[in-house]
Amino acid sequence: MAKEKATLPPTGAGLMRFFDEDTRAVKISPKGAIALVLIFIMLEVLLHVVGPRIFG
Repeated sequence: MAKEKATLPPTGAGLMRFFDEDTRAVKISPKGAIALVLIFIMLEVLLHVVGPRIFG
């Protein structure tokens, strides 16, 4: 007696993955993101050091 195999829906089943759609956002490389964060950190440190003298 053979059992019938139930067919399952395909894995994707109409769901979009996050990389399926191309958006019109600003694209930045990982190196660029790290550089941008380092610039903000240096600016923050500079403002903590020099800021009280400039802004009172």
